[in-house]
Amino acid sequence: MAEQTVAATPAKTASQRLTRTEKIGFGLGDLACNLSWQLAGGFLLYFYTNVALISAATAGTLMLVARIVDAVADPVFGALVDRTRSRHGKARPYLLYGAVPFGLLSVLTFTSPDLSPDGKVIYAAVTFLAMGIVFSAVNIPYAALMPLITRDGTERMQLGTARAIGMSVGTIAVAVFTPHLVSAFGGGSEERGYLITATLLGVASTVFLLVTFRTVTEHQQDVPALRKATGPRVGLLAGVRQMFQNGPWVVAALYMIVNFVRLGLLTTVTVYFCLYVLREPWAISVLLPLISGSLLVGSLAAPRFFARFGKRRGNQLALGAGALLFALLPLTESVLPLFIGVYVGACLVISISMTSSFTLTSDAVDYHEWKFGDRATGLLHAAQSLTTKAGTAVGSAVVAWVLAATGFDPHHVGSATVTGLRWLYYGAPVALLLLQLLVMSYWRMDEQQEQILKDLGERRDAADDS
Repeated sequence: MAEQTVAATPAKTASQRLTRTEKIGFGLGDLACNLSWQLAGGFLLYFYTNVALISAATAGTLMLVARIVDAVADPVFGALVDRTRSRHGKARPYLLYGAVPFGLLSVLTFTSPDLSPDGKVIYAAVTFLAMGIVFSAVNIPYAALMPLITRDGTERMQLGTARAIGMSVGTIAVAVFTPHLVSAFGGGSEERGYLITATLLGVASTVFLLVTFRTVTEHQQDVPALRKATGPRVGLLAGVRQMFQNGPWVVAALYMIVNFVRLGLLTTVTVYFCLYVLREPWAISVLLPLISGSLLVGSLAAPRFFARFGKRRGNQLALGAGALLFALLPLTESVLPLFIGVYVGACLVISISMTSSFTLTSDAVDYHEWKFGDRATGLLHAAQSLTTKAGTAVGSAVVAWVLAATGFDPHHVGSATVTGLRWLYYGAPVALLLLQLLVMSYWRMDEQQEQILKDLGERRDAADDS
């Protein structure tokens, strides 16, 4: 129902409304994260197997284990955000102090020092793990900014659109320009090319994170009287228990992890698919940016689309159409222009669902405050970073394990590997899109959010009066 998707909130004065600078600055935060993170997601496995010469099975296992280990940091950073009190706010300080380390580790991850085979594996594991931890330190606070910036449903969808555009631009830039930059700067050496490219993107990530810090304001702060009325803040373990009792958060977390398994798998396999199945290296710069880059178009259509259908039904329609188009792709493989056309259509409809995914956890924050009296903004948004990392790591690891199981050799790719790549590229996305559709059938906030926001407003008014 349209009026329930973007929940009503009290009217704002002109001075309270978000400015265009704030919306653009917020979107630049996702651009910053995606410049370095998409480089790792799209090219790190290839860098490990073809440049650092680490075996596919070892590289895939390394990436998965590192993500599982650094996932422990996610709820810690979420809890820290909830407890942070500073002149910069709750979430913004982490962008200020985490920007430079994130950019630096983005470079170190794409460095291949002259070490023994075991030394290279250890170096890769340490740098990849460290990059994931620092990513948590900036991405969780960044994700937590949305409910700290505004409670207004319309403005949240606008911020989600800005974030989707930032993600899209970052993905397109990395996918389109990375192969050319590596070639231009490498001068025949992929190792040197990747190092210089990672350095450029790392510097850009740092700068854009600092711009987000400078332009965004945390307008929504705790109401002291309401905090006193609801009692002391619960501990981390109790907060985690409450988190799993938050139905909308559980649905959002499951939805996001399946989404990022699909994105991680597709982002990783596309390079190999273009090289060894299509045998068209130029297609990397066309197909790879469309995976998330289509958000640039989908995000513009999303607000009206979800206002018409609601988040549950709207996402189901988009995901169902995307699954159907992906199922048609194998029939078009021999006609590349038709293949690309169907692929563009699939990416566009799926991108509409991606835009709404950024707002799901923010809606769950409102539900958490309504049910437990504590917003737990940082802790709940830790799930977004955790699902991003865990999902992409699982997707990348599956690609690596299939390559290993089919006897992948970068110098001689056999028919078994080609068959495995086809199953990964066609079959897996269809199954994961249908699974996302099933998970979204349990989303109930479309019907509940308007009443929840009304109740919260009354509680805050009562707390102010007291």
